[in-house]
Amino acid sequence: MQMYDILPDLTRASPLPGSSLSSVLSNDRPKLIIFWSVNCSSCVQLLKNIESIPEIKSRFITPVLIHTYLDKEQICLTDIKNKLNQFHFNAVCLDDKTDELTTLFEFRYVPALYLFDKQERLRFKQIGKSSARLIEQRLKRLMHAR
Repeated sequence: MQMYDILPDLTRASPLPGSSLSSVLSNDRPKLIIFWSVNCSSCVQLLKNIESIPEIKSRFITPVLIHTYLDKEQICLTDIKNKLNQFHFNAVCLDDKTDELTTLFEFRYVPALYLFDKQERLRFKQIGKSSARLIEQRLKRLMHAR
């Protein structure tokens, strides 16, 4: 996925119980797509840091958390939901069990972050470890862009 590419169809992944894609599809806010895995310690740390970013807390950005599987690991939806319950921010949560979105986004490591503007064009991507401060700066820059 390259800069200014359009956001792929997220309906290829199944929503986790209690989550709905309609809020993502119906709003015109920027979207932060985060691919993560239950067994990835860097992912868990990143999610803990991201939940404190003011733009996410105030819902100016729509976060979408997409669980992806490492090495064909066997994880049940309950484990994913339990891990997500440790975080306290409102996000759309999807499960990419078929790896369709993983293939479309073309990444090999998690966490993988993609920031899309209001027109759903890719404006920033980060694969692997990242700091919440860098993400916060990118979010602010996008919010104040014309």
